[in-house]
Amino acid sequence: MRLMRFSYSISHVAGKNIATADVLSRAPIFSQPGGPQEEEINLYVDSVVACLPATEPRLREIQRHQDDDNILKQLKTFCVEGWPDKHSTEKRFQPYLPFSGELTVQNGLLLYGSRIVIPASLRQDILVKLHEGHLGITKCRERAKHSVWWPGLSSELIKLLETCETCCRERTKHKEPLLPTEFPQRPWVMVGADLFQFKDKQYLIVVDYFSRFFEVAKLTSTTSEGVIEHCKSIFARHGIPERFRSDNGPQFASASFRRFARDWGFSRETSSPNFPQSNGEAERAVRTIKTLLKKSGDPYLALMAYHSAPLANGFSPAELLMGRRIRTTVPVTQSQLMPKNIDTEKLRTAENKYRQKQRQNYNRRHRAHNMSPLHPGEEVWVTDLQTRGTVVSGAGSPRSYIIETPRGMLRRNSYHLSHIPGATDTSVVPPETTAVPHKTLPEETSHNYTHTSDP
Repeated sequence: MRLMRFSYSISHVAGKNIATADVLSRAPIFSQPGGPQEEEINLYVDSVVACLPATEPRLREIQRHQDDDNILKQLKTFCVEGWPDKHSTEKRFQPYLPFSGELTVQNGLLLYGSRIVIPASLRQDILVKLHEGHLGITKCRERAKHSVWWPGLSSELIKLLETCETCCRERTKHKEPLLPTEFPQRPWVMVGADLFQFKDKQYLIVVDYFSRFFEVAKLTSTTSEGVIEHCKSIFARHGIPERFRSDNGPQFASASFRRFARDWGFSRETSSPNFPQSNGEAERAVRTIKTLLKKSGDPYLALMAYHSAPLANGFSPAELLMGRRIRTTVPVTQSQLMPKNIDTEKLRTAENKYRQKQRQNYNRRHRAHNMSPLHPGEEVWVTDLQTRGTVVSGAGSPRSYIIETPRGMLRRNSYHLSHIPGATDTSVVPPETTAVPHKTLPEETSHNYTHTSDP
């Protein structure tokens, strides 16, 4: 405390490296304590105590609690009479030993530097006051640095913020590492579908995950029957896919579409509601077709130009799907229009390299990191609905869960879920392998399935 007003550095030099003996150390000056210098130091100590961020009654209250605390009461004795040897110190005093040089007693108050040492009986109350306004960990620590201290204060602040329900609700969700869709083995094995709106008209788009070739159909009816009719037309041209991925729109979640999938022999996969990223190929195709429709006077020429333009892997969507280039308004030689086999190994290498680069860029841009998986029984906050819920099980796909809420059972991606304290944690299989039979959930049937042309 008495040295705090000085700014100094201490360095050790071995005696064998000192050529000339220190004259002052060999001729010390013996003087009695006191005088102007001692008085000046005492005034500085008193000023530090006077500037503590607490009123006099509050300081006296803390002092009483310190005197009632057996550990702090003994620490005051150590500060006045001297600290015992570290090997003979009781275990309960050991957390304070590394800070013994900075612990002092002023006016009956135990201080760590210029910070008040808080007894155990007041720590919970002080933690709550440090977290007033629900500040983050950095600002809470800074507030503590100017006022209070006890061993393990920083760790207790972290634990407080992690279990604060309000902070859990409003906490910014970090992106998790991108999970690229595995590149299919051949064309038209896996397709993605979506509905979108452009100039007050509804359209269906179906895109192949292998070639990125997409078909677009204008809908006269947005019912399941209307969507099924166009799907049949597209499948008649390109064949029946093995996997059909879509969102949870009522057209794709209806009993008639499930019956259509069963009769035609393909499996349905749905993305988590309000998480279009999991059906990214279809979402990207919607964005592409909207751009083409906005810019082109003839949408059919625009579609033909897109299907004939090479992708990043060097092949056009038409080549990858049909095994040949298509004839367009741009003149080419007859030999270039001849069917040819595609080197699938070269294509797969290029695609995997592209997807790996895309994954790295996404993770770096969003500073993505893995989040802890959720388990059945845990309480969560559903951010997009602003309501509490309980995890029931995994939904059969990575990071997707079935949640029980006051509105009923619903499905959500972990991006929309924040764990909140006060729930029982049980050990279960991760959601990738824990699946429940898919059934239409209440909120799925009311999911907004259209994409407007607004940016």
